[in-house]
Amino acid sequence: MTHLPAGAEAVRRALECAESLQSELHAFADITSELAGHDAAEAGGRGGPLDGVPVAVKDVIDVAGVPTRLGTPGAGHRLPSHDADVVAALRGAGAIVIGKTTTHELAIGMITPQARNPHDTSRITGGSSGGSAAAVAAGVVPIALGTDTNGSIRSPAAHCGVVGFKPSRGLLPTAGVAPLAPTQDTVGLIAARMPSLLAAWRVLAGAARGSRQPPSGAVGAFEPGVARASVARPVGFARAATAAASAPVADAVEQSASRLAAAGIKVVEVELPDRELVRAASVLVILREAADAWDGLVETEGDGLTTEVRATLRSAATVSQAAYRNAKRVRLQVCTALASLDVDAILLPTVPVTATLAGAERVELRGRMRSVEALQSEYTSLASLTGQPAISLPCGKDKDGLPVGLQLLGKAGADDELLTLAARAEQAFV
Repeated sequence: MTHLPAGAEAVRRALECAESLQSELHAFADITSELAGHDAAEAGGRGGPLDGVPVAVKDVIDVAGVPTRLGTPGAGHRLPSHDADVVAALRGAGAIVIGKTTTHELAIGMITPQARNPHDTSRITGGSSGGSAAAVAAGVVPIALGTDTNGSIRSPAAHCGVVGFKPSRGLLPTAGVAPLAPTQDTVGLIAARMPSLLAAWRVLAGAARGSRQPPSGAVGAFEPGVARASVARPVGFARAATAAASAPVADAVEQSASRLAAAGIKVVEVELPDRELVRAASVLVILREAADAWDGLVETEGDGLTTEVRATLRSAATVSQAAYRNAKRVRLQVCTALASLDVDAILLPTVPVTATLAGAERVELRGRMRSVEALQSEYTSLASLTGQPAISLPCGKDKDGLPVGLQLLGKAGADDELLTLAARAEQAFV
């Protein structure tokens, strides 16, 4: 292993853990020992807010001098000379990148095929930020960067029993991040617990807002404890939508809603727009924009893509502009419907099932056989389509010990307020 300076124990442990678990979890596309050693030596205890904290970065996000491989066999690979803006912010605050994490090819799928769930290595992590979630859940790093276009942070966070946050669309920069669907692409965070996530959020949001000061909003929410943050309006519980999830998921989310109420947060029932319509609109937007983002890749670098992704991109290219415009109209209608709800946040499951067996394409849910891939975005498409911030919190386990994730959707632009609520919710669920 690369020599590390005294005082870099956390980084040393993270590298050792990443290497020892790699054959079991396949969480990393690249373990960056040399870069970590260099950065740890350069940091020298500068006292940044993330000084010496090991972090992992999804392999669609650039780290200077480290190949970005996009999860493909060969297509689209590059060797960036500059960090993505979000990576630069974390490293500038003292964080040490110890590796690039595995992802679904081009981040275009909701499963990370090679990554395995630390709670049961025969199970999926979800995706496409599956490697990041696995690395955090296994205790390799406390914080990882991911991207979320249709639930790609929240799905693996739910399956792996960690926290996954998708900020409001456009709040964090995507410079240095491979595009998928630019009107829905969002960089976000996966963390073991809320305090770690909030520490990284302070840095990223501060940098995005042109300041190293804590972001505006309820600053008290960013302190350990977070016990007394108030919620101005009720939390809307999507009970009917929750009832459509598997029994273990529905029960855990229902119990969590009761715990929030017991903690003094008013919870009211709300009705949500049709999930199938929302998901269809989100998928259409993603396919059309992905076809544009990767125009010509199949023809120029087709041998560097799997058969599955070549077929997906060819199918994406057939999505008409008329269908795309219709999907955008659905987006406006859904945004209007949600804006009419007099609530500060919406509570619902993150994924309707717990982590399925790796390789399983379909699973039974409420008497129907359903696509595992489609189920990953059953509940996450809503915030992706509308651009709202959303966060997945662990809220229980099924009889096999597999984690259940609860999702909170906030108002667009009200990220700090959502995080305040999430920190309070985490305390209520412990």
